[in-house]
Amino acid sequence: MRSPDERPSPAGRGEPSLLPREHGAWGQLAMPLATGLALGTPGAAALLLVAGVVLAFLAHEPLLVVLGHRGARVRDAAGARALRRLAVLAVAAAATGGAGLLLAPPAARLAALLPAALGAPVVPLAAARLEKTTSGELLVAAALSACAAPVALAAGAPAAWGLGAAAAWFLSFAAATLPVRATLLWARTRGERETRPLAAAGAAAIGVGALVLAAVGLLPWPAAAAVIPTALAATVVALLRVRPQRFTAVGWSLVGASIVALAGMVVGFRLL
Repeated sequence: MRSPDERPSPAGRGEPSLLPREHGAWGQLAMPLATGLALGTPGAAALLLVAGVVLAFLAHEPLLVVLGHRGARVRDAAGARALRRLAVLAVAAAATGGAGLLLAPPAARLAALLPAALGAPVVPLAAARLEKTTSGELLVAAALSACAAPVALAAGAPAAWGLGAAAAWFLSFAAATLPVRATLLWARTRGERETRPLAAAGAAAIGVGALVLAAVGLLPWPAAAAVIPTALAATVVALLRVRPQRFTAVGWSLVGASIVALAGMVVGFRLL
């Protein structure tokens, strides 16, 4: 989920930052990784995998600068520095992630194929400027959510816990994306297209769907229950038809819902 007020700093205000600027993406990175670590007993394998994912995530902003997606002025001012950082981060991510996979059990290596497969199309999407479409954002959310599984398995958690956590975070992030995308569409069309009631219905359906998946045995109950706080918050945001100017407050409310979800999921799994 991305906030509309997250814009690059003009190049004229000093050295352009090469850190990712989409605050929502930081949450989509942190929550699955924190869950994966908390579900087990983190050792070298899990921590190296987390380091690899974080380093790969940090390479995103330099990539956008090199591609010119932050504007010609930023590319001219920081293009060479961004290219150097991109190369260093790519090598570091491959080294730490590879070391983590070597130390991880076979199940964790197998689980790592999922975020790798989901993350592979992100670079061409970014190059084509399609990353911030609805499908692009959902793909990024899926790739980041899937990282919970290999980290959890590398930390010694059962496979059902890791996969359940990955599914829970994807469903949560998908629910949170709906009202944001609907509000941006409303603002872009100056009120001509109002899809926020549909977004509210979609977010609610995701929450109900998670419970249905748990009832039929396809999703662990702690994972299903963890979807509810974000799905509920997203439904309320859509129904209230919050304007883009209030998205900072919306973002903090979703962060709170995610923290509740994380704590509830970890406690719920450990009580099973």
